[in-house]
Amino acid sequence: MRIPAFLTLALATVWVGDNSANAQATYPSKPIVIQVFTSPGSPVDFYARILARLIAPDLGQNVIVENRPGGSGMPMINAMVRAPADGHLLAATTVTLATLFGEQNANFRPADLQMIARSQIDPFAIVVHSSTPFRNIKQLVEFAKKRPGYVNLGGPLPMSSHRVAFELFADTAGFKATWIPYQGGGQVLTAIAGGQIDAAHTNPGNAKPFLISGRIRMLAVSSEKRLADFPDIPTYRESGWDLARYNWRGIVAKSGMPRAALDKLSAAIEKAHKSDEWKKYLDDTAQIDGYLGPDAANKLLALEIADAQGVKARLGIDAK
Repeated sequence: MRIPAFLTLALATVWVGDNSANAQATYPSKPIVIQVFTSPGSPVDFYARILARLIAPDLGQNVIVENRPGGSGMPMINAMVRAPADGHLLAATTVTLATLFGEQNANFRPADLQMIARSQIDPFAIVVHSSTPFRNIKQLVEFAKKRPGYVNLGGPLPMSSHRVAFELFADTAGFKATWIPYQGGGQVLTAIAGGQIDAAHTNPGNAKPFLISGRIRMLAVSSEKRLADFPDIPTYRESGWDLARYNWRGIVAKSGMPRAALDKLSAAIEKAHKSDEWKKYLDDTAQIDGYLGPDAANKLLALEIADAQGVKARLGIDAK
C-alpha cells in the first residue's frame, strides 16, 4: 500500500523548540485551557477535569476545561493548530485522533501536533445479544467466514478507533462483516441490547451493566491479558489471533512549544498519575493506567495513523 506523503511526517521527531531555562521558569505565564471534543459529563470530559485539577498546583496556574463538542475532534484540532505554540492551549483526545488525518476538513498534518502524554488505555470488546447461538468468538468468526458480509456489527461512527480496531481484527481472523455506524457508544449498546444488530463493538466497562442484566453476552476482549472485572472473557490472543488493541485517552498540543515547557507540563502529568486520586479514578471507571511520555506517545500516534490509513485504503476511503 502506498503511504500518503503527509503520513511520513509523523515518523519524524517533532521539533519542540528552545530548551532554555527561561522557558522552564516562565511557563505557564497564564491559565492553561484543555479543550474537550465531547459534552460535559462524558468520559473524556471527566478525564480532562480530573487531570486538570491534579496538575494545576504543580504548574502554578489554573487549568480550565473547555468543551468544544462535535466532529470527532476535527474542529477542536483545527482551532489548536491556528493558536500559538506556547503550551497554553491543550486538547484531551482519544485514539480516534489518528483517523482524522487526511480527512477532507482536516487542516493539520501529523507534524503539526505534539503528544504530551497518553494517560489511560481501555480495551475493546465484541458482544452479542444473549439470544444468539454464539457462545464464544470462534463461533461468530466461523459463521461470518461462511457468509461474508452477512453479520452486521454496530459501532461508533463510520470511521473511528472502534472501526479501525474491528477491521484489523476481522482482517487478522479472515472474515468480513457489515459495519453499522451509530452516533455514539450508548446508541450501540442500546441497539445490541434490543437485538437490532447481530453484534457490537464496544468497551468492556461500558458494556458491564448490560452484561450483568443478562441482555448481552461478551465474546472476547482485545487486551493482552484477561481483565480483572471480566475474568471469564478470553482475549483475542487466547482465541488464536495474535492481536491486542486499546482505546486510549491523552493530551495533545500544537508542536513547536519550548522543550523546557513541554518537559514541565509532562512532568506534572506524570506526577498526577502517581497520586491516590488518579488511582481511585481509574478504579472507579474500570480504566487501565497507560502513561506514556511525549516521545513515546508521539511514536504511538504515528503507528495508530498508519493503521487507520491502512484500514481506510482497504475500505476504499481515500486520504487526500
